[in-house]
Amino acid sequence: MPAPGDAHLCAQCHQAGGGCCRADADGVEYMFGLTRGEIEGMARASGLEPWQFVVADQASPRFLEFLDSLHPLFRQTMPRGRRLRLRLETDGGCCFLGPEGCRLSREARPLYCRLYPFFVNPHGRLMVLSSPACLAQQGARSWREVLGRLGQDEATVRELFGRLQHLATEHEAARPLELA
Repeated sequence: MPAPGDAHLCAQCHQAGGGCCRADADGVEYMFGLTRGEIEGMARASGLEPWQFVVADQASPRFLEFLDSLHPLFRQTMPRGRRLRLRLETDGGCCFLGPEGCRLSREARPLYCRLYPFFVNPHGRLMVLSSPACLAQQGARSWREVLGRLGQDEATVRELFGRLQHLATEHEAARPLELA
């Protein structure tokens, strides 16, 4: 197990063939939606056009139900169930996933990528999405230990969640983003 706070923990997870930046056929159903603001930021940072890294699809009713159980905010990123999600490569990896992890700077990554595996529930409580494959969670005795292993702190997670709330509200009210 890598040392707590190891900057390469997530890259090691992906090098082992797992990781949260990969999805099998069933996992695609459970991919979170991107907001217009996140897409614009990724386009600026990557130099790519949105159509090169975003897929528009319809979220399944089962996934929308799951999101409702976490926080209504997540559904705001998918008005009327229309989801804009990251494009996957043929091996199921995110189009930005490289051998050393994400090729985007931390600041340009989607907020849910930066938050994972954490979220804030509607009552303001910090929560962890349990994932047995996540190296940061393996053997951890508390969510605080997971935070430390990922080099995060509670204040940063709450700040990121606040930014996601702001972007989701703007996204829900905006005209749908058209992909060329």
